[in-house]
Amino acid sequence: MNNSVLGSRPIKEKGELENAYEKLLDIEQSRMYEQFYAFLRTTDLPYIPCLENDVEIVYQKCFETLHKLGEVSIPVSVALSMHYYVLASIATYPFKKTSPQYWKREILLNKIKKERVFIANTGSIRTYDNVSENKGILAMKEKDNYIVYGRAPFMSLAGIADYLVFTAELSDGGKAVFFAASDNAQIEFTDTVFGDTMKGSFTKSVKFKNLRVPVSNVIKLDAQTKEQSELLIYQRSWFQALVSAPYLGAAKRVIKEVKGFGEQKMKKGKKLSESEYFLNNLGELVVKYKGARQLCMQAGRALSRFKQGNKVLLEMLFEASVLSKFFGTHHAEEIVTQARYIMGTQFLSPQTMTHKIYKEIVFGPLQPMTDIDIKAYFSQNL
Repeated sequence: MNNSVLGSRPIKEKGELENAYEKLLDIEQSRMYEQFYAFLRTTDLPYIPCLENDVEIVYQKCFETLHKLGEVSIPVSVALSMHYYVLASIATYPFKKTSPQYWKREILLNKIKKERVFIANTGSIRTYDNVSENKGILAMKEKDNYIVYGRAPFMSLAGIADYLVFTAELSDGGKAVFFAASDNAQIEFTDTVFGDTMKGSFTKSVKFKNLRVPVSNVIKLDAQTKEQSELLIYQRSWFQALVSAPYLGAAKRVIKEVKGFGEQKMKKGKKLSESEYFLNNLGELVVKYKGARQLCMQAGRALSRFKQGNKVLLEMLFEASVLSKFFGTHHAEEIVTQARYIMGTQFLSPQTMTHKIYKEIVFGPLQPMTDIDIKAYFSQNL
């Protein structure tokens, strides 16, 4: 495999994912990532949750898309995961058909699929019981609208997404999920501290300045604490279950580079790949990769088993997704770090995928839930 960011792309018949992969390889040269997202809209890849009915298949297809794109660009793949987890959680949550939220959801999904919409999300769940960090976003009912004001520090796909999805505290108590068009003067984006490394994710801070959202674009959550949090926990579980995919995709790419390095590097007249020491190190990388990937697949199965109102299944789902995130992102980072020791200075050569991935891989464990929140949760839930 060619370690250049240009990659090596044999001419063959390709599906949409392979085409997207090659398009992203080309875009990496110019870093005009807007062009990639414009291309992605022309495919069905962003709309998998609208096109599949089986929850586990939705998860697997979303995971594979993020994993493949993560081999080229972690920031782009992470940004797409933000779109996926919101869309997938809304599309697959088992609302009862008698619920008004069910029909709001159906209208929204049809709109997204028909208009090729991208969704951005802000806000997160810290733990199972503490369901929202968005205390900085407030909403007040005014006739047939809600007036939203406040600020959130991070949102990917800023300026790319057509709609924003976020939770807010209601002035009369409780919480609600809001859907708002992004091209609104009352929504302001400002740059974050990530700089050029995460450029492809378009992550920025967002400020709502008395944004008016019609009640038809609001899903009000049940007033009872546990029921109120169920949809948000389900949504966050989708995020935790998917967010490792970009990082594991990058880790797999690095493992391939290590294998290629072993085939080319000569030591005492023999290929490095013939060394038992090298094979042992390579095997350890693959064990970490496959172990983390299996945890992600288990989280996907847990998503498919969830039933509304079942607290046991919800907690099992939440924990499976958190474990996949914790071990997936950490193992990915460990793989990349170990690969650097194996390949030496060649690993950090400018304009190589390994060097690029090395700079991006560190963001995995930093995404919510962070290590401190994960450990705090499990310290109380043995």
